[in-house]
Amino acid sequence: MHWLTPILVGLFASSLSVSLLCVAVVPPDDGKLRVCVVESHGTYRKTPKFCPQLEAKSNIECVIGVDRLDCVRRIHKGTAHFGVLSSEDLVAARWASVEILVASELRSHESNFEYEIVAVVDNQANIHSVHDLRRAKLCHPGYGLGNHWTEVLANYFEAAMVSRTCNPELTVTEDRIASTSRFFGPSCKAGPWVPDPKQDRILKGRYPSLCEMCYDPASCDQTDKHWGRRGALYCLTSGGGNVGWARLDDVRSHFGFSGITAQANPSEYSYLCPDGHLQPMNATQPCVWVAKPWPVVAARRTHAAQIQRLVTGLTHDEPDSWQNALLSLLETYHVFTVPLDNVISIDDYLDQATAFQSAYSFPECNPPRSIVVCTTSIIEHVKCSWLQEASQVYGVQPNIQCVRTMELEQCLDNTKFKGTDVVVVDQEMRVKAQRDYNLVPLLYEFAEDMHNRYVTIALVHKDAKIESFKDLRGTRACLPSYEGAAHLAVLETIVNATGKVHSLSSYFHRDSCLWHPHQGRQCPLHYQGDEGALRCLAEGGEVAFLSSDVYKKYVSGNLTADWVMRSNHKGFRVLCPYGGIEKRSSFKYCYLHWTTRGHLMTHNSSLTRHNEIYNSLRDMDQLFGRKYKSESFTLYGIFDNRNNILFRDTTDGLLGRQELHRDNAKRVMEHIYDRYATTQYYKSFEESGAMKYGQDSAIMILLLCLLGTLWTRFV
Repeated sequence: MHWLTPILVGLFASSLSVSLLCVAVVPPDDGKLRVCVVESHGTYRKTPKFCPQLEAKSNIECVIGVDRLDCVRRIHKGTAHFGVLSSEDLVAARWASVEILVASELRSHESNFEYEIVAVVDNQANIHSVHDLRRAKLCHPGYGLGNHWTEVLANYFEAAMVSRTCNPELTVTEDRIASTSRFFGPSCKAGPWVPDPKQDRILKGRYPSLCEMCYDPASCDQTDKHWGRRGALYCLTSGGGNVGWARLDDVRSHFGFSGITAQANPSEYSYLCPDGHLQPMNATQPCVWVAKPWPVVAARRTHAAQIQRLVTGLTHDEPDSWQNALLSLLETYHVFTVPLDNVISIDDYLDQATAFQSAYSFPECNPPRSIVVCTTSIIEHVKCSWLQEASQVYGVQPNIQCVRTMELEQCLDNTKFKGTDVVVVDQEMRVKAQRDYNLVPLLYEFAEDMHNRYVTIALVHKDAKIESFKDLRGTRACLPSYEGAAHLAVLETIVNATGKVHSLSSYFHRDSCLWHPHQGRQCPLHYQGDEGALRCLAEGGEVAFLSSDVYKKYVSGNLTADWVMRSNHKGFRVLCPYGGIEKRSSFKYCYLHWTTRGHLMTHNSSLTRHNEIYNSLRDMDQLFGRKYKSESFTLYGIFDNRNNILFRDTTDGLLGRQELHRDNAKRVMEHIYDRYATTQYYKSFEESGAMKYGQDSAIMILLLCLLGTLWTRFV
């Protein structure tokens, strides 16, 4: 338990640092109002069109937020005064103790809420109260609905009806699925139950009753006729279901109360109310289980009343007006603002929506199954904490918990002993994490652009008489580091080129920069790293192995260091060890091997724990990553004006090992890492030189001692 003390210290330090970071330092008031605007992830950009118009004709300035929770932080700090937030954003802001007030709603229709969710039962199913639901045939919209509703609201009905077992042998998700399967009879909950397709098939095979009422039980996916908002109602009215969980607006449309043809006879169905009684389908005030509030214009307390007056009555009547510009910046698909009677707190606003806050208060398992992520800086910890809030709001289970340590080695040690669950390392630290701390890769920060991966290339002088990798024997080589991706890629390529395993010190000239800690030349530190390896080549080396992105910057003139100017941009060429650029490859350079920039490592644990960590992180990637479902939080990108915090900005998604191997680019390095970290395949050859060096030194010392003894006898 030696890891516990530093973690507790880290938790205290982290909470203190986050508290200090979250203290709002209000900038001087220059009389201007600042609206925080978030651009959508699509191609349309509204800020270049409307911000200049707004700023030219009013005292309002635009502040561009990365995401809506970025706007929450800006409003809290005083660098923005108001912005548009969703109901989920408001929950996250309340949990983070951010004091903002709700001024107005943004609506697209006259209803009091964005949508309400009801339970509808077949009158022939003998369901007269909630107690009769056991073994009933449930028709549920399923999973993967995107922005239509969150997992929290989708699972509210089951969470209210079904008790969890909190079986430690099951993942949190499987425990919920198993409990639902035991409570209800044959049902339909189509769509992806978990992000991993293999695990999804296993779970559906284990609990087939939850697919039995689907139109195609064998697939039980998003293409099913009974999947989705309307699919659940077709399952109920034409598929033999007993109870359906659906949005009220969809129910009214399905049963002909919205001016279109009814798909079923409303007299044959009833609303099932949370208090246990039934209501006819033509009820003017149907009983609602849970309601989702509208998005709102939220503001700092000091400016809330002023901003409410400002946004009231905004229209598009005059296209060139500041009112049109502001409304265009505020709205998405919502078309008009509705001021509240008074500006009110987040709690007071959310309490107006039936059971919305209750949906976030169901008890969790004890002890909690949180996924503990280890961070090494204040800013990493702050981003991780906001990711935790956002994930909780959108129903990710189990959620993450964030701790901060002082250095990466401490994170590795804590994860080894299961004090933490996840640590992110780069390609330089991957071997150390896997070999020295017995950690295993769980997910990888994948980038579509090859230059945003770590792709090892070999560079030689343009006029060098080197045509193949075999010609490199005895040359002065420049590597960026010891045991990094380039080092391992060179070892593997030597094996492939010669058919034998060689240590780098025996293959290359003794004046090479190989960075072995116990042998070889001690090179200047400015030759370290990828740019350093290129400099080493320019200043006397004969071959350099480095990341393709550094060479790309060099040839495009984006490296501006003094040594580049002194070298007069010497001409280099890429050496192709595997016969040139592969067919169907869009990458402009031939290369040795490639790996990802970031590796999410975890401890060796049970398959159950491994699966739930994997699926929760993939859920976060799907919610907040490049192919986002929510604009609340940005997983990959600038955070508080800083780059590459927790994850690299250029990451396109988190992939598992099998997905990595399915990429079109050949020679991913995973098997090389595994072989190097777990066997003596390369290592014995690397250490042989060190052993020889050590043995020679010992012999020399013994000889000197012997000569010294003889000398004293004769003198």
